[in-house]
Amino acid sequence: MVSCVEQCKIEERNLRLADGLGLKNVPVDSMVTIMYSEFLKDMLKINKNFIMEIEDTLSDLVNKYKTRNNSLDNLNKVKFMYHDFKPMNKDKRRAVHELAEAFKMTSQSFDAEPNRNVQVKVAYNSEEPSLKLSQLGKRGVGGCISKQKASQSANVNVPLPNLQTLEANSIQRDDIVFDSWEDI
Repeated sequence: MVSCVEQCKIEERNLRLADGLGLKNVPVDSMVTIMYSEFLKDMLKINKNFIMEIEDTLSDLVNKYKTRNNSLDNLNKVKFMYHDFKPMNKDKRRAVHELAEAFKMTSQSFDAEPNRNVQVKVAYNSEEPSLKLSQLGKRGVGGCISKQKASQSANVNVPLPNLQTLEANSIQRDDIVFDSWEDI
């Protein structure tokens, strides 16, 4: 089984290779797993019930939005749905902002302390992540490293291929051998 750190390195390498090859229509979201910050992983350890409650709320919002718009014709579809969370402390607000990002939602804080709260906006591209933070906790996995750490470690350990010299070399994948890029 491939560890999460190794998987993140592989995904980062694949993204750089696709970018280097000029592949523009590659569905990046399907290649990249959600990478949760150390802050969120620590928050899961400290307050798992809070994280699960926020994830459930965000999942419900996505499902309500999709269900409502699937049942309506184009003229009556809703562009956005908003949800206001109750007032909470700074760390919990940060967790809501980061989880909303994983669900492809936008979020914003309102009001002054002690009534500061978070509002999330659900849109057509909002969706549940392929792997929720609480699911990582159930499996006992810490989650992937952050994108910044992945790119830093990938840049240090794995050199980018020279695309000028790569053309002259044969590329082999399983039983198929290509002598040049034109054969692909």
